[in-house]
Amino acid sequence: MKLPEEIHELILAKLAGEIDSEEEARLHAWLEENEWNQGAYQEFCSLWYAGKWGALRDSVNRDSGWEKVLRRRRYKYRNMWSRVAVAAVVVFVIGFVGWNWSKDEKVQVTEHISVWKNADIKLILSSGEEVNLKMVGKGEINDEGMVIRSDSAYLDYTGQTGIVMGYNELIVPKCGEYRLRLPDGSSVVLNAESKLRFPLNFTGEKREVFLDGEACFEIVKDSLRPFVVHTAKTDVRVLGTLFNVSAYPEEVRTEITLVNGAVQVNAADYQERLKPNQQFVLDNNTLQARVREVDARTYIAWTDGLFRFDAMPLEQLMSRLSRWFDVSYEFKDETLKKIRFTGGFRKYDDINDIMKMIGEITNVSFKMVDNKVVIDKK
Repeated sequence: MKLPEEIHELILAKLAGEIDSEEEARLHAWLEENEWNQGAYQEFCSLWYAGKWGALRDSVNRDSGWEKVLRRRRYKYRNMWSRVAVAAVVVFVIGFVGWNWSKDEKVQVTEHISVWKNADIKLILSSGEEVNLKMVGKGEINDEGMVIRSDSAYLDYTGQTGIVMGYNELIVPKCGEYRLRLPDGSSVVLNAESKLRFPLNFTGEKREVFLDGEACFEIVKDSLRPFVVHTAKTDVRVLGTLFNVSAYPEEVRTEITLVNGAVQVNAADYQERLKPNQQFVLDNNTLQARVREVDARTYIAWTDGLFRFDAMPLEQLMSRLSRWFDVSYEFKDETLKKIRFTGGFRKYDDINDIMKMIGEITNVSFKMVDNKVVIDKK
């Protein structure tokens, strides 16, 4: 006996924290019908959480890699797929070392990625001059008399005296990631295919920056001068906190995720004040918004060299992979876009291994053709 497709979607919505009151009532009514429904629901949830929290354990052997994980889990996930078809959640770990790495190891991984991925990262000075940061390496950049320090993977705008006018823009292409310290000492990690425009010096009553793409911010507290992140659809007002903003123009939604502190989000007709482990989600097309509870650390894991995702549709996952690995993708079957994934892997894993792993535990086929991933049913 198979779960009805509508019930698949309701269970997924509940597990992902996206269910509304009407949908919850329908799911509850279905569960009350008989014991088989309750058992099927519990089995589905158990499988979900086994994969979700299994990715956090430090018992995965780093040297054995993803093939060992695959051997242990292949049969289980193939059977799950036959029961829940294309609406299923697939949980997996690819060569994953676990969230409980030592602090030193995490820093080493982060630095490795930053240095390796900075080939074409550009800094636009206030004069309009374009600087290739790879060519600068470890050294100094002068703009309007201001000295900007660089160590090939990091820009530092602190330590200046006086008022310096003008804006800089940091542009990170696909496959890239870069870090900078703003004039007030706040830290930013800019993700692949993102842009950040910011002043050489914060003056006035607000500290304002302009983001296109994704960035993680750790803001120095200043009660007299709030920090504001402007995106195409939202304004995020901060006093001092750690949060992530994902605002890629081509994606269907904008997400602001709060790790600690507090932020106020203004978007369309909405004004929301977030608490830690809350996420503001705005549909970029309809401008409808909601706030949901999340594990905020999942959404900043990329700053530590990890991809982590919770109930992420395959279409969104492919969009993120395409930025990091600089590949395009094409779905031959539109229904595959809705498959949701929970799991994680290291950002510097080989994309062919990642595609192979997903293909082994689902009925999805991935073929690389001229730097394009073609996605279809097997």
